[in-house]
Amino acid sequence: MQSPEILHRSRDTSVLLRSGLNMIQQALSIYSEDLRLIVANQRFRAMFGLPAHLCEPGAAFSETIRYLVDSGEYGQVGDKEAFITARVNQALTFEQHYVERKRANGRWLSVEGGPLRQGGWIAVYTDITEIKQHEDMLRARTDELSGRLLDRSEELARANRALEATISRLHETQQHLEAAEARVRLAAETTPAHIARLDLQERYTYTNRRLPLVPFNGADNIVGHTAQSVLGQDIYAEILPALHSAFDGSAKVVEFTVPQDGRHIRAAFTPDTNSAGAVTGAYVLSVDTTLSQGSDPSPRRAAQFGVWTVQFDRLDLMAKGADAAIPLSVSEAALLRVFLSAANRLISRDEIFAAPGLHPTSARALDVRISRLRSKLGDDPKAPKHIRTIYGAGYIFVGDVTWLA
Repeated sequence: MQSPEILHRSRDTSVLLRSGLNMIQQALSIYSEDLRLIVANQRFRAMFGLPAHLCEPGAAFSETIRYLVDSGEYGQVGDKEAFITARVNQALTFEQHYVERKRANGRWLSVEGGPLRQGGWIAVYTDITEIKQHEDMLRARTDELSGRLLDRSEELARANRALEATISRLHETQQHLEAAEARVRLAAETTPAHIARLDLQERYTYTNRRLPLVPFNGADNIVGHTAQSVLGQDIYAEILPALHSAFDGSAKVVEFTVPQDGRHIRAAFTPDTNSAGAVTGAYVLSVDTTLSQGSDPSPRRAAQFGVWTVQFDRLDLMAKGADAAIPLSVSEAALLRVFLSAANRLISRDEIFAAPGLHPTSARALDVRISRLRSKLGDDPKAPKHIRTIYGAGYIFVGDVTWLA
């Protein structure tokens, strides 16, 4: 025979749950995803005068509706079966809802329901007859209250009753928005272009840290700096007309060349307006178009990087202190020129294929060319010093490049 302590621990937890729910002032019911009753409190049974078997776990929602129709809860119902089917189908949508209705006995009832994460739904029923009577009293006192004020009072009362029902939905929406914002931020930070915003004082308020220009002041984070201090006087003078055009409400595109390395930049300036239509700043989208130019992006014939000197007109590569040069094929030299022209920034495979001297070919052929070039540079593919692979995005050539001629 079990001890009293063991019997106490084995007590059915559903009894404890029912005891707790019975202390709630409102009627409450929880149905599973197949519309079978999981639990209901005593007020649920008392409010609708339900028989005991309809308040036991497993009772069908449809049978409860049928009983309520037969008992006159919904007043005169034309097609009883169609009414029951409609209520069941509505329940199967498992949507958040709040309704108020007048019962056949003249009392008013609010029904507030919502889906459960694990399936099914919960509904809370509240007798709001006194609230409705108060509203009727206010309406009757038309000599003291205007119709507009009364309508506003009723609207506020309904809003207060529905507020709690919408909190969970607002919280879920906030989570979705935060997830969407994170995805947008990730996309902005990985796109191969610079996206930024300038306020009307020409200060950067946002950057995705993909600036295709070398910041003039060497700052790692340009937020808070002015365009002139970041870009330098020469480039600032090039973009100033387009920036002022955006501040005046007109989008404009400008192209210029970076004096330090000869790269070509295309920058689009778009006005940023508030809800009233007033311009509050400008968005800037800057793209390095060097490798998409119709001519050789760098007509210069030689360059130095690290311990290497490359002579493009002689197709050779010489290491500092070496006795002999390493020959380059035409395609290897063209590929190296592309990397040097885009040093220290991400370059996609499509940009490489679009460069002069590198006609579109198979991905495998490009891999072979890069492998040969790495071999001649002494680059270990597992720990490269110069040509780094950014999987899914392209390559970055790392090194300080000096063009000689």
